[in-house]
Amino acid sequence: MRPQLDLKRMRYIVEVARAEAITSAAQTLSITQPALTRNIAEVEEELGIQIFHRLPRGIELTEEGKAFVVRAKQILGDVDNLVSEMKDNRGLPTGRLKIGAAPAGYVSYARGALEDLAREHPGVSVEVSTGSAQALCPRLLHGDLNVIVGSSSYLEKWRELELHRLTPLDSGMLMRKGHPLSKVSPLHEVDILKCPVLLPASVEPVYSDTAQRYAENNLPPVQPRYAVDDWELTTQIINATDAFFPLTNTPENLDALAESFFVARDIVKMPKHFVSIAYSPSRPKTALTELFQNLMQARLGP
Repeated sequence: MRPQLDLKRMRYIVEVARAEAITSAAQTLSITQPALTRNIAEVEEELGIQIFHRLPRGIELTEEGKAFVVRAKQILGDVDNLVSEMKDNRGLPTGRLKIGAAPAGYVSYARGALEDLAREHPGVSVEVSTGSAQALCPRLLHGDLNVIVGSSSYLEKWRELELHRLTPLDSGMLMRKGHPLSKVSPLHEVDILKCPVLLPASVEPVYSDTAQRYAENNLPPVQPRYAVDDWELTTQIINATDAFFPLTNTPENLDALAESFFVARDIVKMPKHFVSIAYSPSRPKTALTELFQNLMQARLGP
């Protein structure tokens, strides 16, 4: 008798949990909806648990289902790493590299390395996820991600991780040209903090560096007027309002932005950020993750 639980069915259940719907998961998996439903039901019967609650619209994981998916992601991540390691031993730069970016804007620092990777090693598959460190770091520890590219300021709070700093960044408060504060001299930190704030949607406001500055200045807790990850929309909101956007970037990029925006530098006392790469020390690095780190380092410099 064929076992009801195998790697393929684990992937089915993990995808359904991600999609929170049978129909869209079936399309992603290239399987019919009845077949996918039957596979899940057979696994539930075999294990004697209910993995999903069936809702009028979509589905959600039960408590047992949540525990199952966490462990399934670990197992599937280990299998993917095993395949990559075996191919690495044969000198074949192939496999799947699963990267997280925390916050989402840090994808930009990996873009050049990913272009190099795709051009030089077309056999490699890449999957990029974005989100807050609070959302992505558990996935890294569980083996669902191979590496996270992000800010040291957020990642170093996860002491379980192995962190490599790649390059330092400067901080600036991005505002529109002609902003009222651009005519204020001397400009103080509290002047900026009293303006509406725009934060990346993938940064938890309470954990943001900006939140610490509100507390230090005895201001009410930070309440973002806008929460956006899309850079184009961010710049449109800045140009249309009096909001400020806390930004960390290379000195060269901040200089370039100052041509189109008012950039207040060294006014708000933000901690030093570094573009960093984080790994789970409990899981071996593959040659593919080492290759990605080397490409990142080559792009960003010493």
